[in-house]
Amino acid sequence: MTAPPQSLLSSESADWTERNQRWLVRELAALRARLDAQSEGDGEKAAGALETPLPDVGFESALDRCAKLFSLSPFERELLLLTAGVELDNALRQSVIRAHGRINEGSRLAQPTFSLAFSALTQPHWDALSPQAPLRRWKLVELDGRRNPALQPLYVDEPVLHFITGVAGLDDRLMGLVRFVPIPEAAEASPLTQRIARGLAATEGRPPLVVLAQDRTDLDTLHAAANDTLAATECPGLWLLARDLPAGAAELAATALLFDRAAAMTRALAVIELDPLAENTAEQEQRCVALLSHMLGPALLLGACDRMTLSRLAHRRITRINVPGAKEQALEAQARLAEQGEALALALRLALQQFHLSTAALCSVIEQVESELPEGGDEAEAELGHRLWDACRDATRGGLDALAQRVETQASFDDLVLPSAQTQLLREIAEQLRHRRTVYGEWGMGGRTTRGQGLCVLFAGESGTGKTLAAEAIANEARLDLYRIDLATVVSKYIGETEKNIKRVFDAAESSGAVLLFDEADALFGKRSDVKDSHDRYANIEVAYLLQRVEAYRGLAILTTNFRSALDRAFLRRIRFVVQFPFPDEAARERIWRRELPETAPLCEVDFPALARMQLSGGHIRSVALNAAFTAAGEGSSIGMAHLRHAAQREAAKLERPLTEASQRGWS
Repeated sequence: MTAPPQSLLSSESADWTERNQRWLVRELAALRARLDAQSEGDGEKAAGALETPLPDVGFESALDRCAKLFSLSPFERELLLLTAGVELDNALRQSVIRAHGRINEGSRLAQPTFSLAFSALTQPHWDALSPQAPLRRWKLVELDGRRNPALQPLYVDEPVLHFITGVAGLDDRLMGLVRFVPIPEAAEASPLTQRIARGLAATEGRPPLVVLAQDRTDLDTLHAAANDTLAATECPGLWLLARDLPAGAAELAATALLFDRAAAMTRALAVIELDPLAENTAEQEQRCVALLSHMLGPALLLGACDRMTLSRLAHRRITRINVPGAKEQALEAQARLAEQGEALALALRLALQQFHLSTAALCSVIEQVESELPEGGDEAEAELGHRLWDACRDATRGGLDALAQRVETQASFDDLVLPSAQTQLLREIAEQLRHRRTVYGEWGMGGRTTRGQGLCVLFAGESGTGKTLAAEAIANEARLDLYRIDLATVVSKYIGETEKNIKRVFDAAESSGAVLLFDEADALFGKRSDVKDSHDRYANIEVAYLLQRVEAYRGLAILTTNFRSALDRAFLRRIRFVVQFPFPDEAARERIWRRELPETAPLCEVDFPALARMQLSGGHIRSVALNAAFTAAGEGSSIGMAHLRHAAQREAAKLERPLTEASQRGWS
């Protein structure tokens, strides 16, 4: 087996490309003259054509680089030039046809053969035709058939042809599997980057493999380390995801060869990434090791791989490096912030318990906070702690924004008009949401399982009684985002798609620590029915899957419904709090009217007790107040009882519930 290919010496310039083309034209002309002289039987002329053209001092051609990369002998180098030349020079093709006619009268073959090369080129040797020799081992040239190989036409592989002409591109057979990463911008080399670079440079006669591992894989950290290494070594990268590797042994071996060859010809570092979230992790590792066993060039492996599996790579020198993850960086940041004040360190600890940040996001947040450290004072430090929390929340909300509707929360518990018992329940929910990490984690109340550590609550009551407003107040109190789950984006008529959509929502919510609001939850969490056909069976599967995800979710999920009896009873067992939102009585309605018609609005002798006699919920009261305000604004007047009466009649007609005589008393 040949030695591992080494990287190209330097990036190319327009001047080098032009010189390479001039050099190639001269070499092809000399080769053409030699073949023509041999065809004419002019030994003296042929001997003269064997003289090598004067070298271009200080210049290394692409063909010479290729010969160095793949350890080609002088004969193999000339054979590669001849095979590529017939694709580039029609005159050389005609010379090959005449040479074949001399050897085999009547032959019009335009492609070179090994037999022709053996008789026409210098320093021939038969083992150059072996499948294990460089030309065929690296598929620089290919035979047209397998019988009588010495007489079969030879073809240059297309990427190799481009390389010889000075154009190093990615093999189209690797498109969609391998990604080319240009050399990143140079950055200051960290001790970690220097260690990785040393591991890739040390061969000891064996190709190096550097494995970047973590206790809990954080791909953002590994990506950053890999990119810093590319910048430090001034190499581009050929990036391959192990999950995309083919399963067949022959196809995998072919991919390894093309990947290895492309890395050498583009002067790139082969980077292979393991997916820690893939379902077939063991199979993925097996394919990755099989790929590396066929490759001969240096490689960088991102992600922990089983040590016993890696031990199969006996031909490689393996360096395993543990990369600090988000947890380690967070501990370092806590130590630094603790020097500035205990409040800041505590704020960071609480934020990291609540939000699951990637390493890149965490570093960005910490850099932002450290740049804004206060000069002194507990008040400034506390304000910076709030900004730290908000920055963490903003950094983790990206996933859910694409799956649900974020609700801007401005309501507080003071905005709710509810009986004291319901208000107390809502405050208890907010308290449990705020302190669940302390109880489950520090106090050990979580037991041996994480299931059931979340909060699932049910808000039941008629439409407009304040259920959504209460959800906003809880999220605002806990300084968390509130996301309303749109059933249209979750429920699908296609089998299995609903479960996938639900999984995406809950996975994104786990990272962001958001509050999930399932409005009209009975449509999604309805009772399971007897199985009469396949539709019933799959509908029951969807409900069962929801039960599992709600129980496993460690955040707050709020379900609202107008029909509590329509919910599946299995959900009720998993619900920690049930808050019944009553229809507001007359005193509560008057308080709501006064909130919806504030002193800042232009009012004209509004009789609030008369308004409170109308049997309307809080949501409908708001609709009446807004419609009356717009009517008054259109007239250019203040809001009066006439505007409110007109808006109330419209609202009652919409509800198909006419105003009672008692409710109209005092309106005239």
